Amino acid sequence: MAVDNRFAAMRASGVTADGVRRFADGSSENLNPDALAALTEANLTESELHDLAEWLETS
Repeated sequence: MAVDNRFAAMRASGVTADGVRRFADGSSENLNPDALAALTEANLTESELHDLAEWLETS
C-alpha cells in the first residue's frame, strides 16, 4: 500500500509511464519539470522505476 501511495503521488506530479522510461534511459530533457523533480527526488532504483512504469500503465 505504501508503494501505491508513493506512486500515486508521483502520478499527481505529472509522472507518466513514458516519462519514467525516458528518465531511466537518461533522455529526460523534455520531461515536465514537476515530473522530473519528482523522479529525481524519489531516488528510485532501476527495478523501482520499472515497477512504477508498470503501475502507471495499469492504474
